[in-house]
Amino acid sequence: MGGIGKTTLAQLVYNDASIQNHFELKAWVCVSDNFDVMRITKEILQSITSQPCHDNDLNTLQEKLKMVLSQKRFLIVLDDVWNENYHNWTILQSPFLTRTKGSKIVVTTRNLGVSSTMGAFHAHSLEVLSNDDCFSVFAQHALGARDFGGYPRLKEVAKKIVRKCNGLPLAAKTLGGLLHTNVDLDAWEDILESEIWKLSEHQSSLIPALQLSYHHLPPHLKQCFAYCAIIPKDYEFEEDEMILLWRAQGFLKEAPDKQCIDDLGRKYFTDLVSRSLLQMSIKDNYRFVMHDLINDLAQSVAGELCFKLEGSQQISKQARHLSYIADKYDGIKKFQGISAAQQLRTFLPLRLSKSGPGYVTVMS
Repeated sequence: MGGIGKTTLAQLVYNDASIQNHFELKAWVCVSDNFDVMRITKEILQSITSQPCHDNDLNTLQEKLKMVLSQKRFLIVLDDVWNENYHNWTILQSPFLTRTKGSKIVVTTRNLGVSSTMGAFHAHSLEVLSNDDCFSVFAQHALGARDFGGYPRLKEVAKKIVRKCNGLPLAAKTLGGLLHTNVDLDAWEDILESEIWKLSEHQSSLIPALQLSYHHLPPHLKQCFAYCAIIPKDYEFEEDEMILLWRAQGFLKEAPDKQCIDDLGRKYFTDLVSRSLLQMSIKDNYRFVMHDLINDLAQSVAGELCFKLEGSQQISKQARHLSYIADKYDGIKKFQGISAAQQLRTFLPLRLSKSGPGYVTVMS
């Protein structure tokens, strides 16, 4: 299940003080549904060495990684894995086969079949939060406090809102961010009584709490957030990078001069971060990411206007904003049909950063 806290749990382990002393080398890689062995190997190597790697030969990469890991106790986190192809996994794990005793590979996934494919030593099935814990997460993001002791008028409404989150920490976090510093009882009751809660799973594949977080954004933030659908899942971006894109689209036109435009862009960006719609990268405090489900939300509201070119997809004729992960060997075939997108306003090549229940799988 998405939004249940798999990545957050792995992050807490990865950054724990005792972990720093136990492992000599650490690496974190966001895998997602594109299980590209060369890309993952390269990112592991770059994460461990903190150096860019320009090799594009898998054998060379794996030999280098094997040498770096040799006689070192390491921790590698593969976040958000979907691959169930055993052959792909056997190729990826080649540099780890002679690992030093005590080394660990941690995998987060929504699919228990993934841990079976990888021959996991143990799979931890995460359950939803208890009502009390979910309430605490909501209070922390809504009020910056553990409880509602200072706001007794809001407490009963908050309890009812939290029950609708069904124990999902991401839902509690985004709704708490939506109501952040807003202590108006009417606004809280408006969230509680929204018709969006009544949508069935057949009517929407998105968590109602996430839809509410968009529905209650002011118009200027709605257009900025919807434009974020151009960002591929797991892509890490800088604040200034996004503000520049918003500025190019005229989303900051109410500012009278350049300095005010920059200030306004930073305010919009901070507002989306405070609502948990954008979040700081695990690996770099100067970069940001979108949770996969938040990315799905942005795509659902943007529709075909924002298009991420992936694989052999046909470019939508309605696309106005297009992005793709640039590759050294991109050819004209990749952009076949782009001429049909007559309203295209954004053509954005991006490069990967250098740097049900859910399952956290531990490989020993």
